[in-house]
Amino acid sequence: MSALGQLLRLPQYVRNLARLRQVLGVFAKHGFGHVVERAGLDRYLSLGTRADLSDTAESLAQQTWETRVRLCLEALGPTFIKLGQMAATRPDLIPMSLIFELRKLQDDVPSYDFAHVEQTIVEDLGKPLLELYATFERAPLAAASIAQVHRATLHTGEEVVVKVQRPNLERIIHNDLELLMMVAAAVEERVPEVRAFRPADAIDQFARNLRRETDFDNELNNIERFRTNHAANPDLHLPVTYPQLSSKRLITMEFIDGCKVTDIAKLKAWEISGARIADIGITVTLASIFDHGFFHADPHPGNFFVLRDGRIALIDFGMMGTVDRDTTDDLLSFLVALLLGDPEMLVTQFIDLGLVDDTVNVRAMQGEISEIIRRYNGLSLKQVDIGIFISEVFEAVVRYRVRLPVELILMGKSISTMEGIAQDIHPDFNPVESLRPQLVRLYAARVLDPKNHSRKIYRVIHDYVGLARILPGEIRALLRRARQGELHLQHTDTGADLRAQRQERNVNRVVLALLSLTSWGLFTVVLPNAVHGQRFDVFWWYALVLGLQGLGSGALVTLSLLRSREI
Repeated sequence: MSALGQLLRLPQYVRNLARLRQVLGVFAKHGFGHVVERAGLDRYLSLGTRADLSDTAESLAQQTWETRVRLCLEALGPTFIKLGQMAATRPDLIPMSLIFELRKLQDDVPSYDFAHVEQTIVEDLGKPLLELYATFERAPLAAASIAQVHRATLHTGEEVVVKVQRPNLERIIHNDLELLMMVAAAVEERVPEVRAFRPADAIDQFARNLRRETDFDNELNNIERFRTNHAANPDLHLPVTYPQLSSKRLITMEFIDGCKVTDIAKLKAWEISGARIADIGITVTLASIFDHGFFHADPHPGNFFVLRDGRIALIDFGMMGTVDRDTTDDLLSFLVALLLGDPEMLVTQFIDLGLVDDTVNVRAMQGEISEIIRRYNGLSLKQVDIGIFISEVFEAVVRYRVRLPVELILMGKSISTMEGIAQDIHPDFNPVESLRPQLVRLYAARVLDPKNHSRKIYRVIHDYVGLARILPGEIRALLRRARQGELHLQHTDTGADLRAQRQERNVNRVVLALLSLTSWGLFTVVLPNAVHGQRFDVFWWYALVLGLQGLGSGALVTLSLLRSREI
């Protein structure tokens, strides 16, 4: 970054310094001080926190490191809770032991003052609260890290819920994301063993997902799109939305008068079959993925309700997954290979997708997958947990540095989560018996679908025609450059970018140092005239500007050297 860029970012850096110190302090106090030190960030910790690092780590020795990570995220608020929840969908980036722990993250937080709720509604909708709603309950139904929910009644009599974002949420998330990017970049630069996981890229992807999730206009559109996709399913109910009473920061929708899908006692009292609800849930999940390519990317029991008439109702459409036909076909082949116990088909699928490079020991990976499948083949259908089964295969594949597409992982998580809910509400549910015929039927339909084959044949022909059209010209251009001596081999130095960045920082420091020295030199020349002249005359202003410039440039040089530990 240029010297001017550093100067412009200084106020922002000062604003975020207290939050950065808090974030690092929480991680250090939970026993991760060594990571903070290796990333070169311990200089931001207070002296008291540094002194207490060893004692704090010793007091947490009885807890696993995965539990301590979860506790850190819960302590740091909305952005970090969401980071943990999204990380729990990425077995390609973090170990399964941490994923299982992050799935326990509690999103229930204390509610905030009703005055903020009313202020947001009035600001966004432009009318007093009681002109918009006939009644509005001050006590929230639920409070989470992003928003809290209140019951209300419209003037036309409909019972609704209003989900309102927490105050200053956008600013809090923006500042936290900046800090996360800074920390990720430091860890990536100074901790080589995590560099292969590209933490900075992962945080960037997380930031995009979080911004979509906190835009309630986007959630409103997701509900309507999901409703259109499943309009023909009489067993599924989606809440009615009220766009005229919604905005980017709040959303008004129908109050769902039902029970949570895991409320077994209520289902029995209503005489609703758990087997039927499980079957509806599995059908909706598979249809969402394989028929529509638009599905819940963060499914959990709190999003599924059962109505008195036996239908299921879905809520919370902030985090959705969107995939194309080819990706769903890939997942279908992947799942069919698992349920048929065919590791060779599975590995071939990875190779065909270009996920396996020349450095991967394909035979060893296939052997490890075979061992997992063989172990599950010895169990009865009831004993097979599809979620754990898929997770173990994912973990084995990731150990061989196979970079699974994120969409593939999210779809697998959606299916395994729905299967887990089905097992909770229907103890006799056989996941393999339920999934295998549906998946095989879908797979057979795709294989036998002439449109599917014609589309693939068209793509192949189109690619070859395009290649045949441009290849002669490319060959002629290559030969011409070779004859003219313009063809060169280029060697890429993987460390060149890092050295260039360091050199740029050093140049910036020299420029700032020269600017500081020049400013102080001119300051000493102008100062006598400023002292003996009139106050606020031109020499007085020159002296003030030069003094501030010399002080600011010198402070930036000193700060840069302290951060790099080069003095």
